[in-house]
Amino acid sequence: RKVRLPRRETLSQDSFVSPQIRVGIHVGNVTCGVLGQRLPKFTVFGSAVNLAARMEQTSRPSRIHVTEDFHKLVSFEEDYEWDDCSETTVKNMGKFHSYLLKEVL
Repeated sequence: RKVRLPRRETLSQDSFVSPQIRVGIHVGNVTCGVLGQRLPKFTVFGSAVNLAARMEQTSRPSRIHVTEDFHKLVSFEEDYEWDDCSETTVKNMGKFHSYLLKEVL
């Protein structure tokens, strides 16, 4: 099976899209280890991992969304500015106070 690539002349600057990622951060206890015998994989799980994933899901494109616990750890850093999101409703976990890192660029 052959893969067809576009011709060089059909590619233009408009063909490329800048990626927009979302990041969610939380701190807390986790459990980690290698799971599986046939195809072992290292994994991390726990409520802290789930909450970080929910922060990522409720974030905005190209932004970093953090919980209040993480914000307390880094809020003394004067190099960063934060948008207060007040309460964020997190699926299956309730309401949490959260912050968005202001755009760096």
